[in-house]
Amino acid sequence: MNLHMLKPRSPKFLIQALPIALMLMPTFGLAAIAQTTFGQTGQNGDRGRDGRDGRDGQNIKIVGDGKPAAYDLTGTMGEDAEDGTTGRSASSCEPPYRPEYSLLGASGGRGGDGGNGGRGGNGGNVTIFYTDIATLKQLEIRNAGGRGGRNGRGAIGGKGCECRESEWRIKYCNLEIERRPFSDSKAAWAYHSRETRLCGRSSDGFDLDFERSYSRTSEYRRGDWLYRRTNKGISRSASFTCQSGRDGATSNNGRNGETGNYGRVTLVPRLDIPAEITSDRTPLASAIGKKVELIKNIWVDRNGLSRLLRPSSDVADNYTYLKDTARLFYRFDWAASETPQALGVDRLEMVATANVRNENAQIDYQLVGTLEYEIIPASSPDNIQVVKITGGFNPDRVSSFQLQKISGVGTENQLILSDRGNVRELLKSTEIEVQCLSKQSATGVVASNYVKRRDVTFKIPPKSTPSEGASINGNIYTLPVGRYCSPWLRADNDAAYEVKIVQTTKSGAEYTQSLKSNFIVGKN
Repeated sequence: MNLHMLKPRSPKFLIQALPIALMLMPTFGLAAIAQTTFGQTGQNGDRGRDGRDGRDGQNIKIVGDGKPAAYDLTGTMGEDAEDGTTGRSASSCEPPYRPEYSLLGASGGRGGDGGNGGRGGNGGNVTIFYTDIATLKQLEIRNAGGRGGRNGRGAIGGKGCECRESEWRIKYCNLEIERRPFSDSKAAWAYHSRETRLCGRSSDGFDLDFERSYSRTSEYRRGDWLYRRTNKGISRSASFTCQSGRDGATSNNGRNGETGNYGRVTLVPRLDIPAEITSDRTPLASAIGKKVELIKNIWVDRNGLSRLLRPSSDVADNYTYLKDTARLFYRFDWAASETPQALGVDRLEMVATANVRNENAQIDYQLVGTLEYEIIPASSPDNIQVVKITGGFNPDRVSSFQLQKISGVGTENQLILSDRGNVRELLKSTEIEVQCLSKQSATGVVASNYVKRRDVTFKIPPKSTPSEGASINGNIYTLPVGRYCSPWLRADNDAAYEVKIVQTTKSGAEYTQSLKSNFIVGKN
């Protein structure tokens, strides 16, 4: 096949991808095996610009003095968004005339999405001070949020390239070439070669008369030879198709902007808001016997605001109201047998915080977890809440366990710990959880990593007998772990213990400590 026959008829035609399959054209009667895009894909449309958000209304403070007044604190509207732009149609859409491959038109560009509308501004916040609730009826408050901007509309897509015809058939003819010496007209014609060309198409590629006789013969001279070319008829034919390009998709509309929120309204039934003192932090030694005052405003949420203001107001129905200002007093008293210095807690900080629960103020304390105390409610005439400290110990003494030894094989294996703080009898309870891990299973299968096999928890009360066979001698804790994990504690096994110790003080505070040890059974 002569590749110059594949040249497009117009230089404006754009071939985007010339298939390699064109070089491997099928033989007899096989339809088209390649498809080439013609034209330039259209560009997508631009997304519409989003609308700007509205501005919030002004925040103000006013005093209700009984005189009529109106305040417009409405948020401004959000800006409308812009529409997306139309997708561009495909360009350079002139297809070649009946090429030896199928065609697919370039697609049009997708339309641009619409922008999102701007959010409306929030209404302004207002604080109203008054001494007579009837004066609120003289006030008109308008603090609604602004309306959101309208969304932008999505745009239509551009047109794809269209075909001139949907299908065509191309025929290929066999040409036989003979030759004889040009100077000898009586010489016999001798076979020279054979070739295949498009039927009826001349060498320049523009003779498209497919109905000419297949027996047409032509002669031409080259040098000393005269050649005769004879059309021997159709050798094969192929069908090809053209598919118009897709139109670009219509894009999506943007979102409408949200309406802004109503502003908050706060009612204060006095002419000022009392300053608060909500917490105190003092070292224990300095806090003992000291009277401390905390001040906490009690804010509550109420409904029915529209009934309190002028009927022409536009506000949310809920509002915040200063119900009361609580003045709370407390004192730390020391009632333990030893001094704070002797127990090592004199420099530890005591924290008190005033909080509101169920519309009532109360004091919450943060005391060191190792202190023992009781809270005596406030009573007349001094109205002081007393925190009475009855005992305790230095927090450095908890979470002070150390691993002393692991010994024995099988059921005789023991885990021995020492408590450097020696605080068993000062606690409410102690629990020691031991997890047994090993690389060897009970049947001898070896894993690459330690695998959890079993866990056991030893409960250690302050004075009574420990559980699960544990024994205590002073500050030495002997845990018979082998009773529970013996299948994995054979001699020379790779084993490990993960230990979690939870100590609970008499005040209910928990202190947690973790230990871990890998060992070879029988080698420790």
